[in-house]
Amino acid sequence: MSRRRPAHWLLVCLLVAMSAACSVQDERRAQTVHDDAVPFGLLDPDIPPLLPRVTTVVSEAASLCFVRGGGLAVVEAQLEPPIELADVINALAEPPETAGSSLRTAVGDPPVVREVRLVAGVARVDLLPAITALVGDEQLLAVAQLVCTLTARPGVGPVSFTLEGSPVDVPRGDGSLTSDPVSRDDYAGLLG
Repeated sequence: MSRRRPAHWLLVCLLVAMSAACSVQDERRAQTVHDDAVPFGLLDPDIPPLLPRVTTVVSEAASLCFVRGGGLAVVEAQLEPPIELADVINALAEPPETAGSSLRTAVGDPPVVREVRLVAGVARVDLLPAITALVGDEQLLAVAQLVCTLTARPGVGPVSFTLEGSPVDVPRGDGSLTSDPVSRDDYAGLLG
């Protein structure tokens, strides 16, 4: 047994010495390392980063309704989040420019909406007097464009309309007038 002890102690001493040589020194403060001392070309600008780059969401999809011919066309647009009801109404001011597109807006110039807000699931739209200047089917298309766009938003059910704060009759898709809240179904015949 006495012969194994010195070999055993020699092995233990050798392991302790090796682990001490491989350990990281305790530094109390940061030290500057020169570029030529950085290993493996880690400072090479042509080497891609090891971690994936983090991207942030800069846009969110929103369904917008524009006029095409005598009806409506639904277009997916990218808007900056968080999307408010006023944002989708403002996005209706100009149709997107796409090749061969025949899209136009009935609510853009002059603007016909003063304010829009959501109350208990009902989008309440206060119109400007410019809505009364729209003649023929243009007023129907403007109201349908607003209803189609607003009801595509989460949490929005029917849409009610006022004119400068007072209840107003709006045209439905069948040509009748109502001061009651309207829904997308009231304009289903215009959706193409």
